[in-house]
Amino acid sequence: MLRTAFEHSGDVVIDVPDAAEADLSFIQLLEASRRYAETLGRSFSLSRPAEGSLLSTLARGGFLTDMTPQDSRFWLHGKEQMQ
Repeated sequence: MLRTAFEHSGDVVIDVPDAAEADLSFIQLLEASRRYAETLGRSFSLSRPAEGSLLSTLARGGFLTDMTPQDSRFWLHGKEQMQ
């Protein structure tokens, strides 16, 4: 689905449902997609800041530590994460 979205549309926005179970492979897929979008000169974003299982998995995986401004914009929409 992601490949098709990149082939047939401009910018890609991903909607991760509240009840979605996210694991590290899902985060890796999103990170790879971000990099791929950059090579195409396209925007790749989440429809809303990470929350629930996605946010928990990011925290457990250490992705919330020392985030770059670009990472913060992508995962948290630039909002400060409360511990």
